[in-house]
Amino acid sequence: MKKPGYLLAGGMLAALLTASAASAQSHPEFVPLGRVSAALYKPDSGPAPHVVFLVAHRSGNNLNNIACRELSRRGFAVVCFNTRYINNDTVAEAEPIALDVKTAVDYARTVPGITKVVLLGHSGGSPLMSFYQAVAENGVSYCRGPNKLTQCGNELAGMKPADGLLFAEGHPGDGVQSLRGINPSLSIVDGKVKVDPLLDPYDPKNGYNPNGASRFSKEFRDRYYAAQSRVMNAQIAQVQALAERIKNGEHLYPDDDVILVPFSKQEGAARLDLLDPSVPETMSTSRPQKLLKNDGSIVTQIVKSIEPAHPEQAKLNRTFEDGTKLQTVKSYLSTNAVKSTNSIDGIDHCSSNSSAVCAVQSIKVPTLIAAMGAYHLLRDEELMYDRSAATDKDYIVIEGAELNYTACKECETTPGQYGNSAKNMFDYIAKWANDRF
Repeated sequence: MKKPGYLLAGGMLAALLTASAASAQSHPEFVPLGRVSAALYKPDSGPAPHVVFLVAHRSGNNLNNIACRELSRRGFAVVCFNTRYINNDTVAEAEPIALDVKTAVDYARTVPGITKVVLLGHSGGSPLMSFYQAVAENGVSYCRGPNKLTQCGNELAGMKPADGLLFAEGHPGDGVQSLRGINPSLSIVDGKVKVDPLLDPYDPKNGYNPNGASRFSKEFRDRYYAAQSRVMNAQIAQVQALAERIKNGEHLYPDDDVILVPFSKQEGAARLDLLDPSVPETMSTSRPQKLLKNDGSIVTQIVKSIEPAHPEQAKLNRTFEDGTKLQTVKSYLSTNAVKSTNSIDGIDHCSSNSSAVCAVQSIKVPTLIAAMGAYHLLRDEELMYDRSAATDKDYIVIEGAELNYTACKECETTPGQYGNSAKNMFDYIAKWANDRF
């Protein structure tokens, strides 16, 4: 009998990178910056801007991000750019990609009239931007150490810090996202999937509802979170062992190899909060926080996410396309892993260089965290706020907003109930920036 397998090593991978052309209402200027492709947005009229926002994602195409248009409409310059890993999460590493942010920062400071640079981290852009800023403020000592799964090189020395940091629905880190996406009830034994019924989130006996919101007991959740960490710790050990064989010249390839990570990809993630919206560990702030309501008013209260349940995750989780991640030894350790004892409050965030929660502890520039009220990152972003070293910091939740800032129409009881979510958020960001810069 073979031991349960959580990782499958592969061989050669050929990747074809494609990038779609950007189109924008404000006629942005395309700017080629070597490995970085950028678009410069400026207001169509009015005074020349002196503040520039930088918008990027680890691997997503951001040349036409909504923030590019909305912030330029509000009088700012915006540099929206794509990194070297555009459309290729498979090989994305946290350390070298900081050089792409450096390229964009250096370019932004050459734009006539610009005096202040603000980094905008959205989703997978949050660990990207915060890692750059943490290294720029503190030097390469930040991204090195015996506890780190990977180390940065001297090429990151001397990067110039930005003047401000904005998390607009930023997640805590790629390793954390990967950890919480794991289905710990599944393993592979002798080429077949084995299910542990005591950990199966898609078993009605454990609280799963195939037709709506599930309800998981605290006892099940605690057991599940601990099991997710055990699975990832086993993954890390296997990949580190393979990395050591490669380093010693004992592997088929002398540099890297492909890794398959089944039952954990974000599209088919086995997160309990995607099934049970009442999960308090991620779906609610721990204490009263500011909530920007649809009518533009701000109230202070404990905020609970209104994201609906996603029972369809049960079908996606076991698929290859939506449930399995294709990575390399290097990209797994650098970007997609984190040490932990449980997936909620037992995470060693600073074991990974792809961690916004770790980075904010070393960042002192003014920081704004805007959380979306119809998504599952409220508590994570609150933690980022609490651990931020900035003396000038702010946290606010945007009522009814989904991941991409627009209204959660499925959440509305009347049409247009949350129709101002994006406008309200960008208005708030504009005031925050104008008040400081």
